[in-house]
Amino acid sequence: NFHIFYQLLEGGKEELLAYLGLERDPRLYKYLSQGHCAKESSINDKNDWKTVSSAFSVIDFTEDDLENLFGIIASVLHLGNICFEENHQGSATIPDTHEIKWIAKLLGVHPSILLEALTHRKIEAKTEEVICPLTLELSVYARDAMAKAVYGRTFTWLVNKINSSLVNKDFTKKTVIGLLDIYGFEVFDKNGFEQFCINYCNEKLQQLLIERTLKAEQAEYEMEGIEWEPIQYFNNKIICDLVEERHKGIISILDEECIRPGPATDLSFLEKLEEKVGKHAHFQTRKLAGPKGRKRIGWMEFRLFHYAGEVTYCTKGFLEKNNDLLYRHLKEVLCRSKNRILKECFLVAELENRRRPPTVGTQFKNSLSSLLEILISKEPSYIRCIKPNERKEPSES
Repeated sequence: NFHIFYQLLEGGKEELLAYLGLERDPRLYKYLSQGHCAKESSINDKNDWKTVSSAFSVIDFTEDDLENLFGIIASVLHLGNICFEENHQGSATIPDTHEIKWIAKLLGVHPSILLEALTHRKIEAKTEEVICPLTLELSVYARDAMAKAVYGRTFTWLVNKINSSLVNKDFTKKTVIGLLDIYGFEVFDKNGFEQFCINYCNEKLQQLLIERTLKAEQAEYEMEGIEWEPIQYFNNKIICDLVEERHKGIISILDEECIRPGPATDLSFLEKLEEKVGKHAHFQTRKLAGPKGRKRIGWMEFRLFHYAGEVTYCTKGFLEKNNDLLYRHLKEVLCRSKNRILKECFLVAELENRRRPPTVGTQFKNSLSSLLEILISKEPSYIRCIKPNERKEPSES
C-alpha cells in the first residue's frame, strides 16, 4: 500500500536509492508532502521495510521482479515532481526535464515521447490523427492520471502475484476457507467519493447478511413451525437501489455527468441528483431539507440515510475521481514500456479497443458484484469483532 513509498525512502540501501534517482527525505516529493506529515512517531518505516523485503522472498519474487517493481514506485514519485509552465500560447511546457529522464529510464520509455504525451493529446477523427497541445490544468490532470494508473495497475498485479504464489497446488483438496474483513462504515467530518464507495460496499454486504442469514433463518423457523420472537430488521435494498440502479441510481447519474457534452461540474451533478432522486426517502440536500436539516448540510453536499445512520457527502471532486481517465496518448507510451511488470499491466491489445473505459464508480460496482457472487456461492460463518478504542485501553469507550 502507500506506506511503501515512505518505507523505500527510509529503509532502502543507498545504492538502490541512487539507482532509482531518489533522496531520503519524503518532504522532497509532492505526492508525499501534501498531508504535511512525512513522519509519524508510531510508525517505524525502516523496520517495516525489512518486513516487506523478507515478505518478497517468501512469495517467490526474483531480483528482476523487485528491480521492475521499485522502478515503478520511484517513477510515481518522480511523476509528482514534474512542474509545468504556460507558454505565451497558453499551452503547457516542461522546462526542466530532469524528472522525465528518470521516469523514462525506470519505465523503459523514450523521454521525448513521454514529454510529448504529458503536454499533448491525440485526437482521432475518422481517418485522421491530430496532436493538440494541452493547457496547464489538463497537463497536471494527465500527469496525475498517469501516476494513478501506473500505481493502481501495479497494485492489482501485485495482488495477483501474491495470490498465485499462495494458490493450492494440491488439486485433490477442494475445500477453501476465505476471510472477508468488514471494518464498517466511514463517517468523517468531511466525507467524499471514497467514503461514498466504501459505505455503498457496506450496504451491499449488510444486504447479503440480511438475505442469507436473518431472512433465511426466520423463513426456516416459520416453515418448521418453531415458536420464536421475530427479529425486526431494516431491509436496506432500498438504499442499494438508490446507489446502483441502472439509469436511475446515483452511480449512473454520476456517469452521465462525466460523459455529457458541455461544462459538467460537481454542482451540476448535485443538481441532477436533486432532479432525479430528490423525492427518495433516503436522500436529502440543503435545498430539499427542512429548516432544521438545512443548517447541517452545505450547498455542495448531499445526505444519505444509511442503515447504520446518516452520512453527509461533499460532492467536490466526485466527477474528477469518477472519471480519472488516462489519455490514449499516455496509454500508448505505457503499452510500449520495457518495464516487464508494466508490460503485463498495459497490454497493446487495449489500444485496439475504441470504447470508453468504465468509470471508477462503475468499476467499483462491478467488482463488488463479483465479490457478492463469490460470497453467495459459499457457506457463511460470522465472527463478531469489537472495534477497540484508539488507545486500546480498558474502561474507555
